[in-house]
Amino acid sequence: MTTLTDPTNATRATPNIPIDKATLHIGSSTFITAPSQEVWAALTNISTWPSWNTFVPRVTIRSQPTPGPSPSTSAPDPTPASTATPSTQSTNTNTALSPILQKGTKFTLHVRMDSTSTKPQPATDVHVYVSELRAPNQETGEVGRIVWCADPEEPGSFSPSLLKAERVHEITAVEGGTEVRNWEAQVGWLVYVVRWMYKAKLQENFEMWVADLKGFVEGGSNAGSS
Repeated sequence: MTTLTDPTNATRATPNIPIDKATLHIGSSTFITAPSQEVWAALTNISTWPSWNTFVPRVTIRSQPTPGPSPSTSAPDPTPASTATPSTQSTNTNTALSPILQKGTKFTLHVRMDSTSTKPQPATDVHVYVSELRAPNQETGEVGRIVWCADPEEPGSFSPSLLKAERVHEITAVEGGTEVRNWEAQVGWLVYVVRWMYKAKLQENFEMWVADLKGFVEGGSNAGSS
């Protein structure tokens, strides 16, 4: 089994939030026995998320900078729309906008904070946009990287003085598979409340995120169940 150094990514800053300035910093990592292109395809094709992402099972694409590419055929098949729940169908059947994340994509994460509960719960809407995106290249060794940030311009969002957040995902091809890392930094007055109330739960959900992604890409049927 591959052992990852710094699995919580505690020493990693985001593009605009230095590590020593972050009021809240959380992260998680995993190793996936699959090519980096497959991992990248599952992460950036939000139509697959209802099939694996317990923390964020539904996403709404608000705008795309270009029509965008079609879903990659290298990613495992998402749940068919005919068997999806109503909330999943609203994501999978949106034919007006590409489900592939691009630099400049604006989207809303419909977050389930209590990801381990089977009871119905209202989603927490988090409005973000993609500020950086670079696909991995296994031949050259280039690391795949996607960054999304809280979108202060979307109605209902907090001002940056109250809450500013950036999240980084890195996909690295290594011997035998792919190293996956994700981490988030937050600053602002409201983040002190977020840290006090939700830090442990967010850390748990971040770890579930990479476990779910690993199970989905590797073909497991019980992704994230542990």
